Amino acid sequence: MKDFLTPEEEQAVVDQIRCAEALTSGEIRVAITSRWYFRLERHAWKLFHRLEMDRTKNHNGALIVLFTRRRRFVVLGDSGIAGKIAPGYWQEITRELAELLRENRKVEALSSAIRTLGDTMARHWPPEDENPDELSNKILQE
Repeated sequence: MKDFLTPEEEQAVVDQIRCAEALTSGEIRVAITSRWYFRLERHAWKLFHRLEMDRTKNHNGALIVLFTRRRRFVVLGDSGIAGKIAPGYWQEITRELAELLRENRKVEALSSAIRTLGDTMARHWPPEDENPDELSNKILQE
């Protein structure tokens, strides 16, 4: 959905991704789709693989997918993240994201989730001497 975020809002989210990734070797991506899917998590995993989130060096990629027509979202993490997080971690991210999205605070919602993911990744995967950006920070909109 091209008009879910204005160009300025999209840039603010991309900037937040850059800031979060500067503190970690982890990778964060955001995808926004206006297509109708019944199995949201299944489609999110397809996007995860299509965006090569599973090919990061430390398997520490995270993807936030917004399904705008369904007013739902999915947050996924690669196997490296799953092995390091505490129970309830995904609920913490999704609770805050849901609350802010209900208030139509889209940029704040995404920024908050990105910061939380980035802070967690920074604790477990600090930036390496060379900290290349393994994946694009551009938001996928379909």
